[in-house]
Amino acid sequence: MDRIKESFDSLPIAACFFDKNGVVRLINRRMLAIANWLQKGGIQSLAEMQSALQAPPASVCCLDPRLRIYRFPDGTALRFAQEQITTKAGVRYTQITAADVTELIRKQNQLKAENAKLEKTNKRLKRLLAQMPEIIREEETLAMKLRVHDDIGHSILAARRVLLQHTDLKEIRANAALWERSISVLYRSHQITARSESLEAAKKRAEELGVRVLLAGDEPQSQHMRALSALAICECAANCVRHADGTELYVRFWQKPDCMEVSLTNNGAVPREKITEGGGLSMLRQRIEEAGGKMEIWSIPRFKLMLSLPEQEEAAYESDDR
Repeated sequence: MDRIKESFDSLPIAACFFDKNGVVRLINRRMLAIANWLQKGGIQSLAEMQSALQAPPASVCCLDPRLRIYRFPDGTALRFAQEQITTKAGVRYTQITAADVTELIRKQNQLKAENAKLEKTNKRLKRLLAQMPEIIREEETLAMKLRVHDDIGHSILAARRVLLQHTDLKEIRANAALWERSISVLYRSHQITARSESLEAAKKRAEELGVRVLLAGDEPQSQHMRALSALAICECAANCVRHADGTELYVRFWQKPDCMEVSLTNNGAVPREKITEGGGLSMLRQRIEEAGGKMEIWSIPRFKLMLSLPEQEEAAYESDDR
C-alpha cells in the first residue's frame, strides 16, 4: 500500500478522489500543494474544491473559465478536469485532475504573436502590390530622367570642349549628331529603354569630355554594381569638368564582406563651399538608395563621393534593366 501511495504521489499530474459524500479519500502531493493555494488550510471536500475554482483567491488567476485553466503563484498554468469513475466493486468516486499546460500556453502565445506579425506583413504586401504599378512608373520615369540628364549634360560639355579647342569639322559634326540623339530622347522618351552602362562605356564617355578615369582596386563583377558605379563615374566626370576644371577622375573599389565600397575623387579645384546636390547627384542618390546602398558626399578637404553598394541577386537587378 505504501508503494502505491508513493507512486501516486510521484505522478506528474495533480489528482484527488472524492467519495459519494464529497469527502477526500485520496490526494497526491502535487494536488495537496495546489489545494493549499486555492484555500488556506487545504480542501477537505468536493464542494470546497468547486467553490475555490469558481472564486479563486487573488494569488490564483483564472486564464480561461470555459477550459478551467488557472495560473498559480509558482508561474505554472494548470487545467482542471472532473469526471466520475466506478471501481470494479461498483463504488463511485469523483476524480479531479490538474494537468500542467504552461508550455502549451507559452507555445500558443508565441504562435499568436507570429500570426500577428504575419498578418501585419500580409497587409504590407497587399499595400505594396496595390502600389506596384505606381512604383514601376516612377522607376521608368527616373531611368528616363537619368538618361536625358546624362545625354544632354554630356552633349553640352562635349560641345564646350569642341569650341574651346577649335577642333576640326568632323568632330563638330559628330557632336552635332550627339545633340540630335539627345533631343530625340526628349520627344520620344517612351521609345527609350533604360540600359545600364558598363564601366568601359562610362570611361569612354568621360574621355569624350576630356576626363581620364583611373580605376584602382578590384572592379565589381556583378552587373548591378558595375551599372551603379558607371552611373557615378558619368556624373562625377561631368561635374569634374563643369565645376572643378579637372582632367582626371580617380575611382577606387574596396570589396567588403557584404558590400562593395567605391570612392570617386578628381584633380580639379577644391570646392569653395559645401556641395549642394543638384539634379544629377540627387537622381544618382535615389538610384543608389533604391538598390539598398548608401551615398555620401564630402566637400572638405576636397571633393569625394563615397558609395556603399550591397550584394544583390543578379535576377533582382536585371528586372530593372528592361
